[in-house]
Amino acid sequence: MVALIELDTQSWAQDVFGSSQLGDKRLSDRLQKIASQLSASIGSSLASSCNGNEASLEGSYRFIRNDKVTAEKIAEGGFLASARNCANRDVILAVEDSTTLAFSHQVKDQLGDISNKENAFHRGFVVHTSLLIDGETEKTIGIIDQHRWCRDSDTRGQRNKRRARFYEEKESFKWERNSRMISDRLGHLMPKVISVCDRESDIYEYMQYKILNKQRFIVRVTHNRKVIGSEHKYLFDELSSAAILGEYPIEIKQKGGRKGRIACIEIQAKTITLHPSRNTKSKGLVPLTVNIVLAREKKCSKDEERLQWLLLTTEDISDFKKTRKITRYYELRWRIEDFHKAWKTGAGAERQRMQEANNLEKMVVILAFIAVRLLQLKEGFEAEEISQAKNKETRCNTVLSKDEWTVLWCSIENNKKPPRMPPTLGWAYCAIAKLGGWNDTKRTGKASWATVWKGWYKLQERLEGYKIFKNSLKI
Repeated sequence: MVALIELDTQSWAQDVFGSSQLGDKRLSDRLQKIASQLSASIGSSLASSCNGNEASLEGSYRFIRNDKVTAEKIAEGGFLASARNCANRDVILAVEDSTTLAFSHQVKDQLGDISNKENAFHRGFVVHTSLLIDGETEKTIGIIDQHRWCRDSDTRGQRNKRRARFYEEKESFKWERNSRMISDRLGHLMPKVISVCDRESDIYEYMQYKILNKQRFIVRVTHNRKVIGSEHKYLFDELSSAAILGEYPIEIKQKGGRKGRIACIEIQAKTITLHPSRNTKSKGLVPLTVNIVLAREKKCSKDEERLQWLLLTTEDISDFKKTRKITRYYELRWRIEDFHKAWKTGAGAERQRMQEANNLEKMVVILAFIAVRLLQLKEGFEAEEISQAKNKETRCNTVLSKDEWTVLWCSIENNKKPPRMPPTLGWAYCAIAKLGGWNDTKRTGKASWATVWKGWYKLQERLEGYKIFKNSLKI
């Protein structure tokens, strides 16, 4: 097993932000230093990450306040790093979604609406992110595009007027905008890229752009569109005549009041031609021939909501195996939600307190790439890999540095002397989870993402104390 993330924070920061064009090598070096500091103490503030070094703190704040440095220039280096990491991959998933970053301190007056309520306590940024995942290994590659904006208060309540506006003027153009940027950055790799999007992306103009430019997609259906050349007039009616290709089991995890269960999913698929939308100001719309896939739970109790996904896609549906891949790719769309959680809670994007909107945006952009690093750490401890690690005695130094696993050992094993050989990766996973408060009462052997992050954060705090102690012995 190879290391899943770059263990050295300085090397990681150089890889991610080394291509950021800030016009001055000193600024580029400072960006990498800030990213390295924040990555070494994930979840802390910019001030805390400097560990009391006044020169480092002053340099960090000067960088953030520098008008020559923009959020776009910082992000571009990270996007290019993600593009480089796509080489030699067979399938690349671009999972996309939008979220909001909410703030309530003084800077909120410079930000935009994030709700439809007047005089809302929170204001902030609306953000649309494209996150790349390796479709074969299911590992996170990085962010390839991110668009941030402040929504104008004057547009509140105009949703019912959207049909009177041009497509390019609508907020929903964000899907096509990101696709254009992904194409610019990945170039010849685009035939390997599949955009995976939720219901909000069910936009005729967007899908037409993708098809005309020979780009692949999986979009969850919202609209019951008209179908051409069929005895059925509408999309939802086509399902009655769609071929049943097979079935497969899927685990539905316990959440809130919902009980965990194993659901049997039946897959149907069919090729159809959609009629162009009429209720739009867009011109040049043409019929679109696409594949439709329905994944539906066969049976469930009256108290449970039946699992069902209806997907439009350009992917091959000629047999069960290929169609099952489509539904699996859509299942991975949830990774973008994990990213949002890691960004806001783990990396602390919504805890930032810069007093200028531009400075705040620069910080949250840096933290977005640190959130990806958090995701990659989490993926190093997935259940399947833990099982393999226990069987093969894979050592935890594939993921943790020597100092990290040493501090972890002393924290969990009642200060017993650390072994000469690094413990297993399975042990490290359980130990980090225990630091986060996990006790495996459900006997699943797997802790939640939030628990793993809490344990990782505590480990980093203890690691800082350990390093201070080691340095004091050299004095």
